[in-house]
Amino acid sequence: MSWLAILLSLAALGGNPAPGQRPTVKQCNQIQKVKIKKQCLKAAKAKPKKHGKAKPKAPGKPTTGRQDAPPSTSPTHRTPDTSPGEDPQATPTPTPSPGASPTPTPTPGPVYPSRTGVDLTDTDVWSVRVTYRTLAAGRIEFVTTNVGEDDHDLSVRRGTDVLGRLPLPPGESETLTLTLAAGSYTLFCSLPDHEEAGMRANITVR
Repeated sequence: MSWLAILLSLAALGGNPAPGQRPTVKQCNQIQKVKIKKQCLKAAKAKPKKHGKAKPKAPGKPTTGRQDAPPSTSPTHRTPDTSPGEDPQATPTPTPSPGASPTPTPTPGPVYPSRTGVDLTDTDVWSVRVTYRTLAAGRIEFVTTNVGEDDHDLSVRRGTDVLGRLPLPPGESETLTLTLAAGSYTLFCSLPDHEEAGMRANITVR
């Protein structure tokens, strides 16, 4: 006979116990059927099971329903080691890779003189003999000597413009100084028919 039969019997007598509560001996005596009555009395006299006491919690911080977050496993940011006086923000100088061709160093251009000797002659042939025919642009000194037997002069011309003139008697030597830009120039003697006789020379200024 199950608990259900006992409860039905008690309900019929009007002595149904409250839900979850054991029947009393008085309620069991009201049952007429002997077998159900014995089970009811047995259930009423049975000792309730003792539940173990809950162990007290160890003293500590109150539980807030939130577990502490585990320690971070991400690496700690470290400031790079720097030597004394070294700027940590400075961009490192790139090291050329092995086998890389170094940047070629520009080769300086030729250096031209700014002074030249000039001889005016009429002994064997009439001519203007120049020591250096390529000169540096800027201030130029023409050290001129009349090695002939007649009077001559040193004139400097660019195109049709005569830029300077230095008259010289035979045996004399003087210096004609001019400031010339890059270009082509003509050295000549301006006395009548002397240039046509051969007293002429071309120079280049760079």
